[in-house]
Amino acid sequence: MEECRRMGLHVLVPDVNESYLRFTVNKDGNIRFGLAAIKGLGESAVQHIIEERNKKGFFRDIFDFVERVNLSIVNKRSLEALAMAGGVDSFEEISRHQYFITDKDNLSFIDHLIRYGNLVKTQQTNTLFDDDTSYQKAQKKPNIPKGEEWAPLYRLN
Repeated sequence: MEECRRMGLHVLVPDVNESYLRFTVNKDGNIRFGLAAIKGLGESAVQHIIEERNKKGFFRDIFDFVERVNLSIVNKRSLEALAMAGGVDSFEEISRHQYFITDKDNLSFIDHLIRYGNLVKTQQTNTLFDDDTSYQKAQKKPNIPKGEEWAPLYRLN
């Protein structure tokens, strides 16, 4: 990290839309953390995310992400690790802390995302035509919870 600073290179957090398995240099000449560097995110989950991104392009938002990935490979633990490490920070409509806000039933937003993704996939497999996207309209996306931003020290930890 010191060498990168000395050379004027920026080291960026992992990102589901830009990172690969290992560290890489992006088009701007910055070093992007590899997804494999995230503790708690297995290599099979990383490979699956990269394959899905290569097949269908960048993930538009967190809902598109959970609709497209296999949630038995990229499971709750993987999503928590991605959110904590900043791997989904490129989805600007939601901040890191919001993934962990719990509701009155003690379910986090990640729990709701997994339920949503699984319901969409169930409806997707029950659809007669592959190009029919009505399953996405039929399933209501969970509301992004509002909550207080984490303190800077907590965020750094």
